[in-house]
Amino acid sequence: MQRGKIFTAVAWGLGGLFLCAAAAVGFATQGFGLAELPDPQPEDWAQAYTTTWDTEEDPVRGLDISWFHGPVELRVGESQYVTVTEEAQQELPEEDQLELTSSGGVLRIKWNSQLLALDLLEHNSKALVVEVPRETAEDLEELRCQAVSGLVTVSGFAAGEMELSSDSGGLALSDLRAGELRLSTISGPMTLRNAQVEGRLEAYTTAGAAELSQVAASEVKLTAVSGAMAFQGQAGELWGDSISGAVDIALTQCPQAAKLRSVSGGLTLALPENDGFEAAFSSVSGRFQCQFPASGDKGPKGRALYGSGGVQLEFSTTTGDIRLLRSSPAKTGDQTQGSELT
Repeated sequence: MQRGKIFTAVAWGLGGLFLCAAAAVGFATQGFGLAELPDPQPEDWAQAYTTTWDTEEDPVRGLDISWFHGPVELRVGESQYVTVTEEAQQELPEEDQLELTSSGGVLRIKWNSQLLALDLLEHNSKALVVEVPRETAEDLEELRCQAVSGLVTVSGFAAGEMELSSDSGGLALSDLRAGELRLSTISGPMTLRNAQVEGRLEAYTTAGAAELSQVAASEVKLTAVSGAMAFQGQAGELWGDSISGAVDIALTQCPQAAKLRSVSGGLTLALPENDGFEAAFSSVSGRFQCQFPASGDKGPKGRALYGSGGVQLEFSTTTGDIRLLRSSPAKTGDQTQGSELT
């Protein structure tokens, strides 16, 4: 048993070292070299190329977008056509223009038709705007968009599976519905406003800050290396892992279970008044603070019991503090304002 604990600790430590090293390389190279690319403004787009796709003749059940340098925007339109507009700073030869194909009802948009995107060596940048009919946008089976250094903006879409990522450009997302939702950034920021996820929501960031609010999901998994992660909403089951970034979670109702871990980043979980929970906490040098009138152990490791127990909460840090906060007023007659176990 002791060997197992030692092995787990060593594995967690090595994993943290690897992720921190990756983040350090990203910082040293300014996003692995991508941040050095120029960042044109909208007025810089001198050329525009537009293609339309008739969804009544050829229904679209999915979108798959792969983009390199430049912003990507997905928005809802009112016509029957998917309108794809590519904007550039200069005239583009045909081989440098985007490639639009369809297979099995999935519309695929690629940076260009070349096997290798050689124009990236010239630091070219292009903007992409995809306008999708409302009826199609709200009933997709799959939606995938991967960008290297451009900001990805998506609003008003619904899909069975949704996967959105941008390495250094960031994600700006709102009003989404999905069966499964996966989000990831390396050094760019991530924002999500108003989302309903029937299954699992996964959000990953290396160094960019992430803020997810007004979100409801059956399962929520948050992972950060050095970027701060904030979540507000509902989660049936909750997991959170961080190396040095702070994890700040505010739930509108108690989860079925929660497990939060960090090395040096602080962990904060705010819950409304509830029937009870049992919180297991462990830290080497961080403090555990609980605003609920819980009974339990003092010290860096122990358990705190509130009410009838039931909901299982787990917290683990090396040097980061752990805070379990009450986001709603205390029960009538409850004069205890909380306690700090150190």
